[in-house]
Amino acid sequence: MFTRCPSVALKASASSLCNNLTVLSLPDKQSITYGVVHKAFVCITNVTKGSVVNQKQVSCKGEGAHSSSAVLQAKWCELPERSVLVITSVKGAQMFETDGSIMIFWQALGESQEGVYSHFARGISAVGDKYICVGTSEGKIMVFDIPSRGTAVKLQETLSSHKGAICELESQDQRMVSADEEGNIIIWQSGGHFTEIMKINGKGFPCSSVCFFEDLIIGGYATGHIRVFSNSTGALLIEACAHARWINAMDVCVTNGLLLSASEDTFARVWKITVGNNPSMEMVFQHAIPDVQLCGAKFVDFTGDMFGVTGYDCGEVVMFSKQ
Repeated sequence: MFTRCPSVALKASASSLCNNLTVLSLPDKQSITYGVVHKAFVCITNVTKGSVVNQKQVSCKGEGAHSSSAVLQAKWCELPERSVLVITSVKGAQMFETDGSIMIFWQALGESQEGVYSHFARGISAVGDKYICVGTSEGKIMVFDIPSRGTAVKLQETLSSHKGAICELESQDQRMVSADEEGNIIIWQSGGHFTEIMKINGKGFPCSSVCFFEDLIIGGYATGHIRVFSNSTGALLIEACAHARWINAMDVCVTNGLLLSASEDTFARVWKITVGNNPSMEMVFQHAIPDVQLCGAKFVDFTGDMFGVTGYDCGEVVMFSKQ
């Protein structure tokens, strides 16, 4: 179904982080930009008409003028009137223009609670027409109101239903789904204020990646399982032992129902999701990259004809395209 094609070179290797690949595709400009976290930097590679035209590194600054902070995640958030590069770190969340040239906002984390050994922001998603949400290690989700231009970003509210650290956020239209290190999933409805719609209890293992597809919520877990839930009832519809180790990243192509998963077990797998009265999931492609713990995976276009994966200490985005 897919075959390996030339890789995209990075300025530095990928850190061992979940969801460590973000993609900004601009079909009208025949341009695809890849972002991968390396320690305190985000390595950005722009490919236009099949050729690498620009590479740069965007740093996430710490409190001092010359200091930097360890980055946990980076993602391009695409809103109807604006796209923003969001970077989360042990210090907080920073927002940049899409090319990373100008920082437009910085939300620092407050003092950590007594006895908390790790303090960070992680989990990023654009929601609805004007919101960007960012999770934290305390289980909170910060909701930012993003203007169509300028730097007047406003922290609208903070959601506090999770008790464990946020792993990932994802959205579909006006709804957002959040997942934490205890495997709990919460569905939210955006609007004037975000409202908790439903909670799906976990089993004590992190839900490291989560996706929406039509009336389904798909979670990838540290145990290697993929679980598919009903978006309306929260019922478990499908459970698959998809990988032998931690699932680090997933992505879904909504136009054809393809689900991409990447794991520490070196395998990238593509699944076909069928919806209806009896939803099903079938593996249609797999490829192992020997001795590489995969940590990021994304479809790079809206058709699902091409995808890329990243791996720990690997200095390239490994690409696959349809035969």
